[in-house]
Amino acid sequence: MAVKKFSTDSSIQNSFKLSRGATSVAKPDAPTIGTATAVTSTTATVAYTAATLGATGTTFTATSTPSSLTGTGASPITVSGLTVSTNYTFTVAASNANGSSIASAASNQITTTAPPTSYESIATFTWSTNTPTITLSLIPQTFKHLQVRAFTRDTRSATDINTFNMRFGTGGSIDSGANYSAHTMDSSGAGSLVGAAIANYNHHTFMLETGSTAAAGYFAVNIIDILDYTNTNKYKTSRALGGLDLSGLGNINLTSASWRNTAAIDTLEFFNNGNNNFAQYTQIALYGIKG
Repeated sequence: MAVKKFSTDSSIQNSFKLSRGATSVAKPDAPTIGTATAVTSTTATVAYTAATLGATGTTFTATSTPSSLTGTGASPITVSGLTVSTNYTFTVAASNANGSSIASAASNQITTTAPPTSYESIATFTWSTNTPTITLSLIPQTFKHLQVRAFTRDTRSATDINTFNMRFGTGGSIDSGANYSAHTMDSSGAGSLVGAAIANYNHHTFMLETGSTAAAGYFAVNIIDILDYTNTNKYKTSRALGGLDLSGLGNINLTSASWRNTAAIDTLEFFNNGNNNFAQYTQIALYGIKG
C-alpha cells in the first residue's frame, strides 16, 4: 500500500489553520525598550515601541529591577511604588491571549530622589539675655516664601500684653521709611473684635508678645508668612497669626500687610515698642517654603 507523506512545515500548518478559520496561536515579539524617566520620588515612566512583525500584543507590562514592580498600559507606562533614592532599570514585555513575549532589553538606569520637604529650616535663635533688636541677615534667595515662627516676651514694665515690630531690608540695609501698610484684626477673647487699617508706617506692627508682668514662662506665639520674597516685580505681602493665653487673659491677632518695595528681601529686623528689650528665652525661627 502506498503511503502519502504530509509536510510538517509550520508555515503550511499555519496556512491550513488560517484557511479553515482557526485562531492563531502565535505570541507577540518583544517590544523595543525606550527611555525610563524618574517622575517623582516613587514613580517612573517607561517608554517602549511595540514590535511591528509577528502577532499583535494587547497588553504591555513594564517590570522594575530590583523589586519586580510592574505597570501596564500604552507607552509610556507608569510604574509606582518605587523606593526613594534607589537605582532602577526596567524591561517591557508584550502579551496576548496566547501568552507573553520575552522581555525587552533593559532600559537606562534611573534614580528616584528623596521628596523635598515643604518647609526647610534656615536658622533658629534663642536669646540667653535681654536683647533690644533681632536682625536676621543673609537670608538665602532659594525659596518661594519665608515663614517666621516666634515665641516672644518683652521687658516692658507693668504690661501683660504688648506688640513687637518688623522691618524688611535688601542688600543688608533695613528700610525704615514710611513704606509699610497693614490691615489687622484682634480680639481679647471676650467677644470683642477690633479692626484697624495702618497706612504709611515705618514698620509692620502686628506681632504679639507677653509683657514683664505676665506670669513667668508665658510667651506669645506668632507665625508670619512673607510671600514671594525674592520676586522683584511686585510689592511684598505678608500675613501673620499670633496669640497668647495668660490663664484667662489673652489675645489673638490676624494681620495682612504690604511693604511697598519690589526689591528682594534678604534681611529681617524685629524690635519692640518703646525701646524695650526682648526678654531672655525669646526665640525666632526662620523657615524657607518651597514653591
